Amino acid sequence: MSATPDQITMAMNLYFNGESSRKVAQSIALTGIKVSYKTIQRWNKKYVSLMEKYLDKITPLVGEQWRTDELYLKIKGDRKYLFAMLDSETRFWLSQMVSEHKGNDDVSPMFDNAKKRARKIPKTLISDGAANFHHAWKDQYKAKNFLHKNTEHINEVGL
Repeated sequence: MSATPDQITMAMNLYFNGESSRKVAQSIALTGIKVSYKTIQRWNKKYVSLMEKYLDKITPLVGEQWRTDELYLKIKGDRKYLFAMLDSETRFWLSQMVSEHKGNDDVSPMFDNAKKRARKIPKTLISDGAANFHHAWKDQYKAKNFLHKNTEHINEVGL
């Protein structure tokens, strides 16, 4: 490669900040290296896959309060719900899932995934009044006996 690591990093930063690969190639030309937009696309493909492997091993530094909610979407004309869990302090997206139904689908796998990703459970979970959130909290985060860390579930809160 004739590009320096700094130039490649700059190119990826521009691309992920919304610039097209053609505009990124033009910007990189200002640093003294001429690359095509196809090269920018190849760099993104190569380095994103490397970063994904690295990021999967990182434990995010999240706080003690998490939030969960759902969002109504239409995907190719089909009604879907996007469930998500995020850290209240950092807004780090811990886990998500797409479902057909709002209040009766099991969201426990999303709760379990968030717990595994953060390698902890929150002290407080905030959600709306949906029963599936409460059932998943009880299943995944509520202490089973007095020796385990207990959590609080605040529900029926407008998020």
